[in-house]
Amino acid sequence: MNNIGLLIKMSRIQQNMKQVNLAKGICSTSYLSKIENTQTIPSEDVLQLLLDRLNLDYEDISTEQEIEFLSELYLLYKESIIDRNKDDIKEKLLSYKERNFLFKDESNFYTYNLYLFRIYLIIETDVEFPKKLLDALDQMKDKFNDRQKFVFNNNCGLFFYLTNEFKISLNHFEIALDIISNFHLEEWELADFYHAISMSYLSNNHLLNTIEYSTKSLNYYKDNLIFSRAIDCYIVTGVAHMMTAKYKSAEESFLLSKKLAKDIGLNKYDGIITQNLGALYSLKGNREKAIEYFIESLDYWDDTDGHLITFFSVVKEYSKNDNIQKVSQWCEKGLALIEADSIEKHMAFFYHFNIYKVKHKMDMSFDQVILSAIHYFENNKDYRYAYKYSILLGNLYSENRKYKSSALAYQNAIFYQFQFISINYLEEL
Repeated sequence: MNNIGLLIKMSRIQQNMKQVNLAKGICSTSYLSKIENTQTIPSEDVLQLLLDRLNLDYEDISTEQEIEFLSELYLLYKESIIDRNKDDIKEKLLSYKERNFLFKDESNFYTYNLYLFRIYLIIETDVEFPKKLLDALDQMKDKFNDRQKFVFNNNCGLFFYLTNEFKISLNHFEIALDIISNFHLEEWELADFYHAISMSYLSNNHLLNTIEYSTKSLNYYKDNLIFSRAIDCYIVTGVAHMMTAKYKSAEESFLLSKKLAKDIGLNKYDGIITQNLGALYSLKGNREKAIEYFIESLDYWDDTDGHLITFFSVVKEYSKNDNIQKVSQWCEKGLALIEADSIEKHMAFFYHFNIYKVKHKMDMSFDQVILSAIHYFENNKDYRYAYKYSILLGNLYSENRKYKSSALAYQNAIFYQFQFISINYLEEL
């Protein structure tokens, strides 16, 4: 019963309730703090009042049940990470989601919730629930053992990657990387971690590290015939090679991923692989071939996001040639798709298409469109586009002889560039 405080603390934090508000009229805040830190066992009356205020029920299970539940959840944790079958995972998770187990072993309580956190990251489209669980676990992390610290920081790295906070994401991944030698980690979990940190390195433009860790992950997945995850690694490695101008190596990675996807019938990868081949030929300066690949990828996408990515890629290729008619045509296609689906959901593309519709006119009447876009991308920590559109804004002001405004826009562009490439001081360049 002593560990009931852990459940109370977890529930309180997830409900965004302060200790003083939970304790009010029931007990002192200091006494509640002792309960939550398992330093004392509350009386039955106090316990019931706290549970009622939190609307919290719990199941008191035996040590044998505790071990059994944890073992079962570990298998689901492993299956979720390797197979990524969201529908199957959701069904199996039903037996855990609405239940609060009172663990006899405090460490098991942490492990149980850390596994749940990772599973929710895989199956949840909304990060709000995982965020509440993260907040609760963050306040308990001082009691974690090394493996739990690894899982926690790996989970945090993935969470902040999903929310586009790439510097914070990498910081957590590198904390996890520093402690993996302190305990035994199974190969499948190590391969998953290497792939995750490679994606974070890619988002932070640490391209050599991306290739190193993605290759480590790829070797495990190939050797163990986990082909879908191997395809993921080929794509990440290909993008990193592409960004370092190793175009031949990039194309080899993309074509290997394409062949593997075809051999095992994983058609869901066709869109992203063909899109990346288009991006590769764009960097090589072959715009005709790039557009050909981009338009081909439209046959494979089965979601709005995929189509919007391709529409925007085509827009940028035609923009390079100043083909205003084609730019406008594809922007209108994108905006029509956004309106049919959800403007709020696809706000980034809404700004992209509206900017490119007016980009070649360089008329001062469009500065508010660009300013709104910069504000949006800055708020979403997407510094690449905040940087890009600040330069565009600076050019617009300069062409219209608004030199003071132009200088300010360029100054902001430098700030966003530093944020994008993770530079804090001029001396780091």
